[in-house]
Amino acid sequence: MPDPYLVGSGRWCSICFPAGPPRSFIIARRMRKARPGCNECAGAGRIVFTAEEIVASTVAELRAHQGRAA
Repeated sequence: MPDPYLVGSGRWCSICFPAGPPRSFIIARRMRKARPGCNECAGAGRIVFTAEEIVASTVAELRAHQGRAA
């Protein structure tokens, strides 16, 4: 399973962090314990991207880059 805290492998839960991502990892750890029953992230605080989402975003970035180069 990929590490959900690596940059680019997921996004912060919009329910647990409505104001955006936390300023530090320590704050995220505290907030994770505060919302164990979250329906969006199941209390993890992060939502890990699926392999399909990673491939789709990579293809979209490649197409945008190729469009700028032409």
